[in-house]
Amino acid sequence: MRAILAQAVLEQLPEAAPAAQGEDLVPYLLLLLLAAVIVLGAVCFVLVLHFVGQRRREPPAEASHEEPAADAVQWRTAGVLLVPARWMAVRAATVRDVRNALELSNATPCSIEDGLAGNHQQALFLAPPVNGWVLITGPGVPDPVNDIDEVYHILRSLSIKLGAAQFFSFNRAVGHHSWAWARGGGIVRAFAWAGRTLWNEGELSPAERTFRMRCPGYMDPPPKSALAREGILANVDKVPLLAARWSVDPVSVHQQLPHAIGVAGEFTRIRSS
Repeated sequence: MRAILAQAVLEQLPEAAPAAQGEDLVPYLLLLLLAAVIVLGAVCFVLVLHFVGQRRREPPAEASHEEPAADAVQWRTAGVLLVPARWMAVRAATVRDVRNALELSNATPCSIEDGLAGNHQQALFLAPPVNGWVLITGPGVPDPVNDIDEVYHILRSLSIKLGAAQFFSFNRAVGHHSWAWARGGGIVRAFAWAGRTLWNEGELSPAERTFRMRCPGYMDPPPKSALAREGILANVDKVPLLAARWSVDPVSVHQQLPHAIGVAGEFTRIRSS
């Protein structure tokens, strides 16, 4: 009987040992699983930090549609009367210098608001200097659509006499627009559009590149697609912004000198020099 019991005990021992060994491995497996979870969490955390840092270093993606800049909204809401269709900016310390350069006659005092709104009978209005630039507006400022050569001649003449002269125009109704900069008798940069390119001279200025202004060449075919036309017509709203970067724009003149008095008068159109 004892032999039988001993034999039964011996038969049970091999089966018990593996079970005991399996129970001993459970804590180790749990520890390994916990360690794996910790490592995986740490890796995910590092990846997230790397992704966030990469996004901060990358430049912002360009929007498919350009949003109007704050200064663009500013000049739009300032009132149509403060943004004439055409104007010039001349480098000068005093209005007298510009008046003499234009050989202005019948000069009379005129307020900034009346001058910018065109509430005077004379051909030109000269605003007091802002940051070394004198703004010139009025019906006497030539229209590049009618005669682009006249714009060239008056800019060249003023730049010879005073050092630098600029021209700006835009017509939101038909999309015509232009800008030009002359220095010492030479054209630094010029572009004029009236359904086709009337004038394109000089290299694009940094400000034109910043505002992404479209300037087709003389031989470029007229834009056929609506998207291409919109790209060029978008220049219209950027003309006052370009003027503000190059020299001075009508809105900033009115804001800085709201109650100042300028000069209105007549002049003989410059055709050659």
